[in-house]
Amino acid sequence: MSNDVTTTDGGAPMTPPTNRRRALWVATGVAGLTGVVGLAALGGLAARDNKSDDAQRASENHVAAPQNVSDAGTTEDETGKDADEKGGTDADEQNRLDQYGRDGKGRDERGEHGRDKDRDRDEHGRVREVPCDDEKLIEAVDLANRDHGGTLKLAPHCTYELSFSDRKAGAALPTIRQEITIKGEDSTIKRDSEDAFRLFRVADGGDLTLKDVTLKGGNAAEFKYGQAPSTSTQGGQNLQAPQGGQGGAAAQGGPGGPGQRKDGEADGGALLVEHGGSAHLEKVKLVDNNAEGNGGAIANYGRVDLAWSTVADNHARESGGGIFNAGLLKVKESHVAHNTAVKNGGGIANGHGRKYGYPHVVIDGRDQAGSVEIFKSTIEGNQAGDNGGGVFSSGGFVKIAFGAVVENTACRNGGGIYAEDTDLDLEKVIVAKNHADKDGGGIVNTGGEKKKDGPSYDGAGKEQEATATIADSRIVDNTAGRFGGGIFNGDLEVKLQDGFLQAPDGGDRKGDNATLTLRDTEIKGNTALNGGGIFNNKGTVTLTKTRVTKNTATDSSKLHRVAGGILNNDGRVKLDEKSTVTDNDPTNCAGTVKDCFN
Repeated sequence: MSNDVTTTDGGAPMTPPTNRRRALWVATGVAGLTGVVGLAALGGLAARDNKSDDAQRASENHVAAPQNVSDAGTTEDETGKDADEKGGTDADEQNRLDQYGRDGKGRDERGEHGRDKDRDRDEHGRVREVPCDDEKLIEAVDLANRDHGGTLKLAPHCTYELSFSDRKAGAALPTIRQEITIKGEDSTIKRDSEDAFRLFRVADGGDLTLKDVTLKGGNAAEFKYGQAPSTSTQGGQNLQAPQGGQGGAAAQGGPGGPGQRKDGEADGGALLVEHGGSAHLEKVKLVDNNAEGNGGAIANYGRVDLAWSTVADNHARESGGGIFNAGLLKVKESHVAHNTAVKNGGGIANGHGRKYGYPHVVIDGRDQAGSVEIFKSTIEGNQAGDNGGGVFSSGGFVKIAFGAVVENTACRNGGGIYAEDTDLDLEKVIVAKNHADKDGGGIVNTGGEKKKDGPSYDGAGKEQEATATIADSRIVDNTAGRFGGGIFNGDLEVKLQDGFLQAPDGGDRKGDNATLTLRDTEIKGNTALNGGGIFNNKGTVTLTKTRVTKNTATDSSKLHRVAGGILNNDGRVKLDEKSTVTDNDPTNCAGTVKDCFN
């Protein structure tokens, strides 16, 4: 069949109009490109399918393969049929273009790639139903990326067992690069392999929404140049620091620098969100995941919203047993429980920390960390090998409201919450039954390190500071092996050999590295060696309408002052007329605490 198109008067051949050529392409090719079958015929997905029926499937779907179209507008397939005979029209083309928004028209109404601004996330883009087959899930994610996003509906109550990964990305599923929603329908996505790999990776520009799904058994480990990492032991019961070795977290050090791991390489056992990426999780369970680096379940360097979800029984060999954050993290009505970290933040870690093998990275006067907002959520039963059994933060901002931080443990400081160089804000929070082997059974609020030659300074030449505001909350029944059963505020370096110093009465002191404000709060039933309720060391504490009662100090030494309620060492503590310090054992206050009577 000729490819020439002549005029009615027998003149020279002419090229059909652009719209005509596009209509012909749609008629002959798009039918094959818009589904899994067509792409398989092109070879894009055939390499993944090594089942015995491949040859038969390819034969059956051969007719769906897109045909080459010449500039003259006719197909070059052996049938020789014109595109119009196959149903291709300009109207069909326009409908397809309108559906995906690729013509650029109507984007103000539909949003980018044809998404309605008012449409729910689970209704954007093309909707695909994914059968209960792990390879089909991989194919569906790949197609959604190619289609500039879309929605995937998983088979109800299915378990997708992923046994291999993209070794360049270190994830079982293709890297999320577009706006993709996965509706789980109470399904499970799990790693089923001796190889170690995470489940999801969201790259810069990617936007992943997960709903009603369980992510289980992901295992992020460092690897390079396409070599699969070895599997590490999960469970998190042994909180000893790693001894190094190939792939070990200790051998890799912190982010950046020669011989050091980049952010994310071994982070996020179930989910890694890179800079510029985002993830939204609703009714999601993240359980039994592991990371050789940070974030046993989730590592976030972009944005993560977690709502009505559970993060439980995950483990990190560095920080953030449940979640590690260096971006923006919002947790709403969720449960973070029984996670473990070898270093900091058994439940949640915001930033790496100034110590323990990481360089002190300062951005805008603060350590490299992000912002965390926790609302109506419970942080329970988590454990850290160093600091912050429940929540750890080094720099950045942390706000917890209408929540509970209970029964967490730190092998060093801050059984419930550890905040250094952080803006910490607690409102209507219960901090109860947490334990620290050293200081701050409930909460630690500490600023820049105090060195022998004076305070340390950040990159901007400003002294590092910490600010904590606790309002309408209860700090009860926490324990510390050393100082501050309820709260430790100030410099963690306490010189016992010098005794506890008494600050001059009145006036603001220079060099206070931590400021704590308590309003309408109860501090009750806490126990420590000294400072059962509050231990303040070189910091500033202000109490407004706050009760400190029935706290206990167990130190029987006569070499220094002992207080069950408030111990002030070389700092400043101020009570307003509506605050009380009563019924503490053996005494209410020690050091200079105005308006406190023993």
